[in-house]
Amino acid sequence: MKNVTKQNGKRIVNIKTHQLVSAVLFLTALLAATLFLTLLVSCSKDDTPPGPNPTSNQPVPVLTPTLSSISPESGPKTTIVTINGSNFGTDPDEVQVFFNDKEAEVQTVNNTQIKAVVPPKAFSGVVEVVIKDTNLTGPTFNYIITDVQVSTLAGGTQGFANGTGTSAQFSAPWAVAMDIDGNIYVADVGNHKIRKVTPSGTVSTLAGSTQGFADGTGENAQFNFIQGVAVDGEGNVYVADTGNHKIRKVTPSGVVSTLAGSTQGFADGTGGNAQFKSPEGVAVDANGNVYVADSFNNKIRKVTSNGSVSTLAGSTQGFADGMGTSAQFSIPSGVALGMEGDLYVADSFNNKIRKITPNGMVSTLAGSTQGFADGAGVNAQFDRPFGLTVDTEGNVYVADTNNYKIRKITPSGMVSTLAGGNTYGFEDGTGVNAKFDDPLGIVVDAERNLNVADKSNHSIRKITQE
Repeated sequence: MKNVTKQNGKRIVNIKTHQLVSAVLFLTALLAATLFLTLLVSCSKDDTPPGPNPTSNQPVPVLTPTLSSISPESGPKTTIVTINGSNFGTDPDEVQVFFNDKEAEVQTVNNTQIKAVVPPKAFSGVVEVVIKDTNLTGPTFNYIITDVQVSTLAGGTQGFANGTGTSAQFSAPWAVAMDIDGNIYVADVGNHKIRKVTPSGTVSTLAGSTQGFADGTGENAQFNFIQGVAVDGEGNVYVADTGNHKIRKVTPSGVVSTLAGSTQGFADGTGGNAQFKSPEGVAVDANGNVYVADSFNNKIRKVTSNGSVSTLAGSTQGFADGMGTSAQFSIPSGVALGMEGDLYVADSFNNKIRKITPNGMVSTLAGSTQGFADGAGVNAQFDRPFGLTVDTEGNVYVADTNNYKIRKITPSGMVSTLAGGNTYGFEDGTGVNAKFDDPLGIVVDAERNLNVADKSNHSIRKITQE
């Protein structure tokens, strides 16, 4: 409300005091609110936590996958294994899983788990996971073999004929060896020839003709009861020419020469100055050194690529572990090299499997008295074991001749029976339901397939493991 008065003829307007106070208070409040809002906005900006600005060009951090464990850690083929870790993603197409280098089927993937199926013939080895450019290595998966099958690759009746499968004929095949392409070379004793068998079972003759001794090419060469064969990385075949007491060499084209040996006897030396007495098993290393089971000298000999012969281990007939010539063997037959350079020996008349280190130290891996028993080390029994072979895991496979079985020895010396029944005979089939008659030579490939010279069945048998 206004109060209008006149003074000296002029109009004077008076505002009431309370109205003036109200105006001042309003302006003060407005100023305070403005200041508060300014401070609030400023504090809000200062308190914002650091982080990526969605409008900036900074990359989003990539989380690295990790692998912590697997479950279960052992099992047969088709086992579903859970792989635990972090940052696996969710797309199965971006994940690969390998068991001992064999690729597995990936079923499901989430950020912390992968489920994969163990493939057949994976065998024991580490588990690996590949996610884009990241490779992860996990623990070892122990593969359990549950399926062993025996079949006939070639042969079946005694005689001599080239051909495929059962149309081919052998006469007492004694030893087998394999090249890097999977071809098998057979010491065909009764035919005095070296035969070649392709993976599909096609049989041909590499070298040899009638019984005798002659260097030469193909059928111009002669052998005398060959009982051992080995193949090097270039496809050369080394032969224990037992009846001629010599070590022979056959090139891939069939050219036969004599590496070492002369008349029956014992002598270290080079080429024809060396002597052997009925050598049986042979093995060859990556450097071209040939190891010989010099059976009736009861020694293990070494022949260099230039034919220089020395004695690695053994002395008089008997049984003794020890270094070099302080060790004893009794008619050693088969020899095979392991991945670490150790030499394994079928000490036939001692009914044991022996091991020789590269420096000549001899020990006993398994076996005791003549007989049959599975078990560990000296608790196991063999009956005239002849041929043996070693896989990449260090398992030793033995042709246990007079037990008509194929045995397996783990690196720790545990012996089990892989195939063969309780009596001799001929029968294809599953594991211990199959039958052999004097199995002698044996060789294993990278897939753990075994090929056996089944002497008295005049055939080459094949054993698959899954």
